[in-house]
Amino acid sequence: MGKKKNALKSFSELTSKQRMFVDIYVENYGQISKVKAAELAGYKSKSQYGPTEIASRLTNIDLNPHVCRYMEMRMQKELQIYEKDKLRKYKRFDHLSKKAENKGQLGVAVNAEYRSGQMSDMFVNKSQITHVGLEGMSREQLEKRLSELEQKIGEAKNIIDVTPSKSIEK
Repeated sequence: MGKKKNALKSFSELTSKQRMFVDIYVENYGQISKVKAAELAGYKSKSQYGPTEIASRLTNIDLNPHVCRYMEMRMQKELQIYEKDKLRKYKRFDHLSKKAENKGQLGVAVNAEYRSGQMSDMFVNKSQITHVGLEGMSREQLEKRLSELEQKIGEAKNIIDVTPSKSIEK
């Protein structure tokens, strides 16, 4: 009996190296590359481009869909942790602000405080773009605008009519 196709494998059938690769990559996302995660997971190759090729194959959905599904699941879990836990971010900004202030870097401290305030919606950008069109108006606004336009049309009746009344024939 042959090996099971990768498309049919589940998370439980990941090898320990595949699982370790995904865990290392997700935990250090943005700080290390896929290649570095593959090396840290224990993938070795004699070829110069071996780790790059291995990392590429592991994250290719056509070649290893079970690894990619596990990575997506881990990314979602990690994302939920950071989206739910705003307190962690506030504490981080507070820590950075105090650390910068102790070093006399007041600009950095102010920026950390400002970003913390932005995160909590204390500083809101007041510039708003409004589109004044018929679909954006309420009934009262429409009626008011129509009456303004009717007044302008009424004022326009006093304009001199310059259209010729008789046709000039030669």
